[in-house]
Amino acid sequence: MTDPTPLVELTWPRVRERLDNGLRTVLFAAGSTEQHGPHLPLATDAMLGDALADGVCRRLPDVLLGPTLTLGVSPHHMGFPGTISLSPETFKATVREYAESLGAHGFERVLVVPSHGGNFAPLRELVEESGGRVGKAELIAYTDLAEFVRVLTDVGLAEGLPAEVSGSHAGEAETSIVRALADSLVDMDEAVAGFTDPFDDEVAAALFTGGTHTLSPLGVLGDARPATAERGRRYLDELITLLVTYFKNRMR
Repeated sequence: MTDPTPLVELTWPRVRERLDNGLRTVLFAAGSTEQHGPHLPLATDAMLGDALADGVCRRLPDVLLGPTLTLGVSPHHMGFPGTISLSPETFKATVREYAESLGAHGFERVLVVPSHGGNFAPLRELVEESGGRVGKAELIAYTDLAEFVRVLTDVGLAEGLPAEVSGSHAGEAETSIVRALADSLVDMDEAVAGFTDPFDDEVAAALFTGGTHTLSPLGVLGDARPATAERGRRYLDELITLLVTYFKNRMR
């Protein structure tokens, strides 16, 4: 069974004890600090990362939960106050040195779960550039953004919510998830419908070139108003199942 105690809650002798007992894998999430509309906190992606990483660790054997990175690659949200963005190179260097530190202590495998869309491509680049090895550790990152989003879309569709409503940013899906995690941080009185046109390649290009504010002045891609905590728990469970399957297949 996986020890549910997070790395940061252990003393160094307890970490050494786990290493001596054969625990060699650490998993952490890579989130962000960025705008999520007028109704969700800046910590939304970091909170999602915490929840996903904890859920995956509890379903995988012998994996220690590392601290979530709370800053990510978010230049397309810099039109909104409070957003903090790293360059792709800084982000990749941060993940690399995080993994190198763990490897230096004797951990042999580092798993990374991105919980912010802007982190997927840089993580994929890092894995390709490093050949999947960083320092003394193997680096395994989940990097399929389309599949990640598709899981959210499928949950919404099963309940009659089109993809344009569940949304790609601060819409029904993310709002439901935060309601499930910390409902007191969601201001449903400010929940709105933002950009609800189909999100195709042309729209994606406009988003990353001109910024989220060019599509939605309030920073919402989707419609947050139908969000419920119950559906948020379903979103989380399906995402955790996806990630557990992915890592299990690569840790054999």
